[in-house]
Amino acid sequence: MKFLKTALYIILPLLLLNSCRDYVEVEQVGNNRILKYTSDYRALANSYNDMTSSGGIYLIANADVEFPTTYQNGVSTIWANSYTWQDRIYDPSQGDSDWIGLYKAIYYSNVILDGVMSSQKGTDAEKKEIYAEAFVHRAFAYLQLVNTYGPQFDPASANSEKAVPILLKPELFSSLDRSTVAQVYDQIISDLNTALANGIQNDPQFNVLPSKRAVYALLARTYLLMGQYQLSLENAEKALQMQNGLIDLKTFASGYSYPVLIQNPEVIFSKTLLNTYNRAPLSPDLLSSFGTNDLRYDYYTIAGNIAISPTYTGRGFGIATYSNTNGINVGVSVPEMYLIAAECYARGGQPQKAVDYLNILRAKRFKTGTAYSVTAATNKEALDLVLTERQKEFIGRGFRWFDQRRLNLDPTYQKTYSRVFKGQTYTLAPNSDGYVFPINQNYIDLNPELGK
Repeated sequence: MKFLKTALYIILPLLLLNSCRDYVEVEQVGNNRILKYTSDYRALANSYNDMTSSGGIYLIANADVEFPTTYQNGVSTIWANSYTWQDRIYDPSQGDSDWIGLYKAIYYSNVILDGVMSSQKGTDAEKKEIYAEAFVHRAFAYLQLVNTYGPQFDPASANSEKAVPILLKPELFSSLDRSTVAQVYDQIISDLNTALANGIQNDPQFNVLPSKRAVYALLARTYLLMGQYQLSLENAEKALQMQNGLIDLKTFASGYSYPVLIQNPEVIFSKTLLNTYNRAPLSPDLLSSFGTNDLRYDYYTIAGNIAISPTYTGRGFGIATYSNTNGINVGVSVPEMYLIAAECYARGGQPQKAVDYLNILRAKRFKTGTAYSVTAATNKEALDLVLTERQKEFIGRGFRWFDQRRLNLDPTYQKTYSRVFKGQTYTLAPNSDGYVFPINQNYIDLNPELGK
């Protein structure tokens, strides 16, 4: 049965057509406008805000965040519901910015894939470059969606649980039947491999544009989330062969020396959290894990009473405040590739290789003349070190949520989380429904197949 995509796209074509006036040349065809020239599609592909915004509601739910008591009365209902793992996040009058933004990027990608190769006044090479990029943008959006609104991928199961709709055409009318977790992951991997097959560029001018190393890095992240560690390792190593530079925090005078996102040499492919999630209060347990010599405490976090409302006692993630940047990067990066490779080596029986990779990263994160090296005698010791390092390196980005989800599959790392919010205690058990964000009820009411 076909339904009008009221919840997803009824406004998106209007946004696309209206905003086209600002950055693409369009022609009237009857009562419609169309993209005609290759430069139109390049402008659409370069629509920074639309293509890089990547949600982030899960950041409020993850174990990195802890609301001080005095802060709790000032948060929105959306934050409160996410923080306490509710089965309904949004009020009837509210939209889901994560869902809308990610499907908007998918819609734009599908517009490009549907039309760029037949566009005018562009070379075949230009068209193919834009075409390949769109697959990467779409794959990233689906990876975010399936890990926000779908159950965790389990390598020991068929992954037949319903996740999110897969939309591959820029159609105004389409079924919104939800695809399974397995189907969404298959689509992600297919899109990334198709980008490689179409000669995705090696060295884009800016890190907001997809590249070959970005594809390898996204495959590394995807396979890690799938528990396919050898494939994850192979792709992480390929990405590191193409880009492996790290920022040395010892060279900074303060957190305000941190580079802007578009010039950050660690960023392989820039995607950003919605700005609303910047500066969420961080857990005291997490903050205390840094120790006195780890520069990330000073350069990644900032006091909660600086340039934010409501203020709070404690610290929040600081990079987006210290740096005149466009957001918090949740795209793939060099540090992530080192940590993925380290984890895969630890899981693959090579603990020394794992700590070697950890120490490459840690050497750039500690004060001059202080000890930064770690050692591990067993695979378990190496894996524990990697998981702890991920928490500190990825602080304030929400990656902890994805780690919590996947680690729930291992009894060794399962953990029950509890929070007190406005005097009431809330609990998140391993593999509970709280690990899957509900689809906005408004969207289900308008598109009933989303609720099936």
